[in-house]
Amino acid sequence: MTSLFTAQNFFALVARKESVEGLSLKQWEQLLRILRGADMLGSFYYFLQRHEQLNLVPEFALGHLLSAKRYADRQVQQVNAEVSILSDCLAVIDCKPAFLKGAAYVLKNSSNHFGRVMSDIDILVPKVDLLKVENALKQDGWLEKKLDDYDEQYYRKWVHELPPFSHPERGVTLDVHHTIIPPITGIVIPQHYLFGNKIETEFGHLTLSAEMIIMHCIIHLFYNEDYEKSFRDIVDIHMLLLDYENEHQITAINQVANNLNFSKEWYYALYLCDHLFNVHRVDTLSKEKNFYSVTFLNTMFIKAIILPALIPSHDLFDNRRNKFARFMMFLRGHFLKMPLKILIPHFFVKSLRALVMLIMGPHHYEK
Repeated sequence: MTSLFTAQNFFALVARKESVEGLSLKQWEQLLRILRGADMLGSFYYFLQRHEQLNLVPEFALGHLLSAKRYADRQVQQVNAEVSILSDCLAVIDCKPAFLKGAAYVLKNSSNHFGRVMSDIDILVPKVDLLKVENALKQDGWLEKKLDDYDEQYYRKWVHELPPFSHPERGVTLDVHHTIIPPITGIVIPQHYLFGNKIETEFGHLTLSAEMIIMHCIIHLFYNEDYEKSFRDIVDIHMLLLDYENEHQITAINQVANNLNFSKEWYYALYLCDHLFNVHRVDTLSKEKNFYSVTFLNTMFIKAIILPALIPSHDLFDNRRNKFARFMMFLRGHFLKMPLKILIPHFFVKSLRALVMLIMGPHHYEK
């Protein structure tokens, strides 16, 4: 390895093409900074543990990794406690939520939850129950984020979730979803994929099916506009697929992706996993009749834009190409989420309001 820790070194490590054994102390310092910025310090501890490389970590670096590991382990305890509290709260109105994303990974004991940090808890409830759920949460001490009239209307009309809730005593943030992609996109996920095939965990809590957990992660990555920490998302997808492949044929997810019209995003995810983690899922599925028809332009888009955008954002890695790629994904995310007839007025309103707040102060629009 070179004296400077590069993106190529980073990807070689996560693909296990290189070992941490050859890292200098300076490179370890750089690696820790990169992992911390990507919210992956704890995950990297468990990565090294799985591959029996913890004995190769210098003492100062191991201290940082252990600290992150303990913080993540503590979050797992907190998530389990909050899941029970939320379930009891909503049981009063006869609503049994399905837990999404990080909470679902914890409940299912997925490989990717070890060391993973979470910023909030996400639940899914039927849209018809939203008002009841909202009232029940408020009665239980949850506070809804205060928004100005424009943002409040935007959430209620176009977004796939309510404005965020927080609990002032427990310091937890909660997102209440009624679907897994913003309705403003024009994409509708059939209800039976969300509510007709839920899985009950060992302690009676609900998650989406294994296929839909993976599809939700893929949708979240490719319909997102913020790629600052998106490398963690592709790690999630890869590890969820590793778990899935232990019990099922991956062709089942391919069928779900086709049925939901996300075959292109499914191909993107597989290509990226193959490239980054030294696996060969595209070759396996390319024999399927209904696998995505690959085009030259799509492949070039992955190589020229998505891959550079996924590189963890850090001074050691950032260059004009990476920044341009993240900016293009930022634009793409907004275009995918909003038709132009809504995006242009929305951009104008948000820009004008940002200018007013700059001049009048950040509290100008507060009620």
